[in-house]
Amino acid sequence: MSRSSAPFAPSRRAVLLAGVPALFGLAQAAPAAVAPGVTVAGAFPNLAFTMRRSSDGKTVTAADYRGKVVVLYFGFTRCPDVCPLTMQNAAVVLKRMGPLAKRVRVLFVTIDLAYDTLPRLKAYLAHFAPPPEMDGLRGTPAELAALAKRYAVQYHAPPNLDAPDPVSKVTHSAAVYLFDAEGRVQQILDTMGLASADIAAIAADIEPFARRA
Repeated sequence: MSRSSAPFAPSRRAVLLAGVPALFGLAQAAPAAVAPGVTVAGAFPNLAFTMRRSSDGKTVTAADYRGKVVVLYFGFTRCPDVCPLTMQNAAVVLKRMGPLAKRVRVLFVTIDLAYDTLPRLKAYLAHFAPPPEMDGLRGTPAELAALAKRYAVQYHAPPNLDAPDPVSKVTHSAAVYLFDAEGRVQQILDTMGLASADIAAIAADIEPFARRA
């Protein structure tokens, strides 16, 4: 296991539909020919959660995001590699989309509840893009577990900051989920966390949903 992980390249749709936990492994680069998005419409339930939002501390649910395209990612602010790269790529995608970006919400769900307070989440995400286009979500252990289970996301984080070498013990699968304005999952943007991410292609995957939002 690694601190954070990127999806594997071979048989991408087959692996994803088998249950996404197969993505919970070492990060590795995808071939240049790999498409930025994998269609998984109908493979997962509609977006549903109750959590607190980092920008304003408000308790929000998926209903607060109906009418917006949602890009959902699970990570943690102490992550040294894939998490910041994923958020940086997401910010560049939003910038490339121009006015359409106002119809998109990138939601970063922390898995590191012992460390990631709402203020830390807010400060971290401010490095990439401002709310409301990019925002953090923090739930109770039960709320986080329910959302992760809903989308077959695996994660582990020490329950307290006294654990030895806590950062290296934080692990998670790194799929990036794309939901349409009705909260229906449409794609996994499985190159968003790569240094070689095709920003134009990722934006092109999101834009049709944003136009219909």
